[in-house]
Amino acid sequence: MATKKINMIAGLYNAFAFETITVGTTAVGFTTATYKTDTHTAQRAVVTIEDAGVRYRYDGTNPTSSVGHQLNPGDTLLVVGRGNLDNIKFIRSGTSDGKVVATYED
Repeated sequence: MATKKINMIAGLYNAFAFETITVGTTAVGFTTATYKTDTHTAQRAVVTIEDAGVRYRYDGTNPTSSVGHQLNPGDTLLVVGRGNLDNIKFIRSGTSDGKVVATYED
């Protein structure tokens, strides 16, 4: 049986911000000023990976290029919860920088 790709459902939450983050050899998280504004605080982020693989952790510890959950180009991650949005960090897993594309929703 062929594997079916699952698509996200858009519109259940209010999308209010978007950003693209370059992921290199230093762990990096979401931009706080983008997902926490005067009028909105994100409850979740819809993330896609572009260009190259990355690893991530959201337990408050930085990932390394060999430790953390692996994401590859085309993968989608749904990050839910303010604490997880604050704690998540990404790092590239290979020799090329990746891109994390995030839409923030409240």
